[in-house]
Amino acid sequence: MNTEFRLIKLYRIRRFGEKISDTFDFVRENWRPLLKYITYLLLPVALVQSFCMTNFMSGYMEFANMVIADGRSASNLADMASWLLSLGFYTLVQLVGLLLVTALAYTMMQQYEQRSTRLVGITFADMKPSILRMVGRQMVLIVTGLILIVVIGLLIALMVAISRYFILPAIILAFAVFPIFFMIQPVYLFEKTGIISAYAKSVRLTWKTWAGIVGVVLVLYIIGSILSGLVSTPWYIMMMVKNVLVAQGNTAGFVSSFGYTAIQYLLGVVSSFFGCCILVLYDVGIAYHYGHACDKVDGVSVDQDIENFETL
Repeated sequence: MNTEFRLIKLYRIRRFGEKISDTFDFVRENWRPLLKYITYLLLPVALVQSFCMTNFMSGYMEFANMVIADGRSASNLADMASWLLSLGFYTLVQLVGLLLVTALAYTMMQQYEQRSTRLVGITFADMKPSILRMVGRQMVLIVTGLILIVVIGLLIALMVAISRYFILPAIILAFAVFPIFFMIQPVYLFEKTGIISAYAKSVRLTWKTWAGIVGVVLVLYIIGSILSGLVSTPWYIMMMVKNVLVAQGNTAGFVSSFGYTAIQYLLGVVSSFFGCCILVLYDVGIAYHYGHACDKVDGVSVDQDIENFETL
């Protein structure tokens, strides 16, 4: 076991800064197995996602140029349908990547505490059952989450339609509710509980630690956006240069060559793959806030210590 790093327990009360530092400490300690299995699972997804991302952006720019040049007309419907199809496929590939990286991150967090050697020497066979289980549970979360979002959205729209005086309460309701959808992820994935019980616990934990989870998500979002932006900027520059030149009628030359297309595709793969890696920060950070909330509200770490004492 690597004794250079302290064991980062999931269930313990943390100050805000400790949630962020523990997130980066976990990634720093386990970056080798994380990178190894993210590459194993997500590189094929990134290869497909880069292709879909390029088609989506090319279709969008082409459709936008046609609308600007000719105005909206029935002749553009086929192009719009093609673009929407590429958008749907791109979204599907992104969803697959999201499911896999979250399942991998949370499986590794579980194995990290359960194994005496932490993640040293862990194999994919050790994690496969948990990854498959978490992917299935995430699909349940997606379906129920979409239903709840639609219901809450209709409720907020109804409040605003009834009277303008309900606009402020509707905004407050939206801000009060949305962090629940972050908390439900670790609750439902880590615990052996039903979906209704998981949402009930998520509501309770979120409302008692609302500022904490919003702060963690906001800080990690800013950090992730900066890092992701730095990596994806070269791909966006190449895409914009190509689309601008094509819109001006310059379809020949280097931007249409195989070399330019290959470089753009590889940059897209790097951008997509790094985006998957960034998701680990969100998942781990939210998980550590969940562990903090469980210990603060329910005293989970105390219960675990009692159980461990009774087994001696």
